[in-house]
Amino acid sequence: MSKMAEIERRSEEASAHIRATIMNEFCEVMHKTGLSPIAVMRLAAQAVGSIYREVADVHACPDGCPCGWRPHEASDIEVLGAALAAACRQHRCNHDLRLMRVIGSA
Repeated sequence: MSKMAEIERRSEEASAHIRATIMNEFCEVMHKTGLSPIAVMRLAAQAVGSIYREVADVHACPDGCPCGWRPHEASDIEVLGAALAAACRQHRCNHDLRLMRVIGSA
C-alpha cells in the first residue's frame, strides 16, 4: 500500500469514527435535553470551536508540540467553515454501514 493510500485509509477511518461518535452523542443529548436539532448542532459547533482554540493555544507555543503544526487562526477558521458548509450541502447517496447508527439488536 502506498503512503498516500495509507493516509487516505487512516483519514477515512478517523472520519467514520468521529462522525459515529458525534452522531451518538448528538442523539443522546437531544433525547436527554429535549433541545431541537439545530440547538444541539449549534452547541456541537461551539464545542469544535473551543477544541480548536485549546489545541491552537498549545501549538502556538514555541515548545508546544513536536508535530510541527502551527495555527493560522484566520485561514484555519476559513478551512473549518468551508468543511462545515461542504458537509451541510453534501447529500449522502451511498449507504456506508460503518456510518449508520445501530438501532436495536438482533
